[in-house]
Amino acid sequence: MKNQTSQQVSVLISMVMDQLREQHYMESTMITYCRKYGRVEQFTQERSAGKYTPEVGAAFLKLQKVKPSTFSAYKCAVRRLDDCLAGKEYQCHYRLDQKQVCASFIPLLDEFISFCRECNNKEYTVNKSKNVIVTFLDFLSSSGINDIQQLNPSIIAKGCLHFKNKDLYIDIRKFLRFLYQKKYIDRDYSGLVPHNRRKKPLPSVYTVDEIMRIEETIDITTDTGIRNICLVRLASRMGLRAGDIAKLRIDEIDLDSKRLRFYQEKTGAALELEMPQEVLEPIVRHIENQRDKKFSDDYVFHSLTAPYNRITTGIIRHVINECIQRAGIDTTGRKHGSHAFRSSLASLMVNDDISYEIVRKILGHSDPDMILHYAKTDVERLRLCAINPPAPTGRFEAFLHGKQVTGRV
Repeated sequence: MKNQTSQQVSVLISMVMDQLREQHYMESTMITYCRKYGRVEQFTQERSAGKYTPEVGAAFLKLQKVKPSTFSAYKCAVRRLDDCLAGKEYQCHYRLDQKQVCASFIPLLDEFISFCRECNNKEYTVNKSKNVIVTFLDFLSSSGINDIQQLNPSIIAKGCLHFKNKDLYIDIRKFLRFLYQKKYIDRDYSGLVPHNRRKKPLPSVYTVDEIMRIEETIDITTDTGIRNICLVRLASRMGLRAGDIAKLRIDEIDLDSKRLRFYQEKTGAALELEMPQEVLEPIVRHIENQRDKKFSDDYVFHSLTAPYNRITTGIIRHVINECIQRAGIDTTGRKHGSHAFRSSLASLMVNDDISYEIVRKILGHSDPDMILHYAKTDVERLRLCAINPPAPTGRFEAFLHGKQVTGRV
């Protein structure tokens, strides 16, 4: 359908419902949409004799006095009508507006991205740097700067303050250094960007007993439970990152050799791991369950609601958080996502005297020193290394006993 300014609301509703059926939405969801569209249609009939326009949809939403979750559902329903009217293809969710880079900055951005790749940055790092610099350049444009030679300390400082996450300063610093090295600017402003020095926190760790309690909350007699136990055990028993679990494909699982072979999302490096039996068994059951559902891709894990796309890291985090809450485990001072299970596995292996090199290979770390970080969490073993301080003497002993001491202690 071509872009139109108005259309009979009944026609648009019929088109939207057809789209949802093509995406295999559940019947209960279709019924919910029908109820909402019944109210939209009634409003449109009273307002404009059944002719729907985006302005009619906006007026309908403005009159809704409902709780936020219900309003979001109405907003989504109206958005689908607007998309159909505009001739847009089906979209599951809104896509956030992407920041636009001024035309004069595009060649500069492209060269910076090439520079990052020439420095052998991983593709994950390149994309992160790109997103930061796109935001930084967008800020410059909105501040009236369309020529990079107009950069000055004041605007750079304001640009840094534009970022709430100070960890991203490193990318701005790298970009400014690149500009100076390539002679786009005649001063190296990278030194103006503050370093975000923060103490690296200890990794969050859960005991074997706590992980067992978390797993026991999952009902493995259901398809959902089988999927969820796979998610938890891939993180807790094999140390996989959420991104790698989400992107795991059927052809990366070798059931004959009981091994996983995949490229890590974060580093791009290949990783091969043997699956323990407690991971292999639910994986086999889950794959068998998947065969009947005829997914159009070859991902292992999918969402349980239409349009049944591959699972996201957000869903994995939600599943694990729910399991931890049901297990009644206190998470005070600890993270409670899949990465905490990865940290727990690493700490347990290090504290069980498994060599750092083996632990590093299992976790897929390229930096051998990363493993030393996990050894800090074995408090009981660290206590064995503590040295008793010498007994206080002289003026220091008098000071500790509350006596007045003259001179330096």
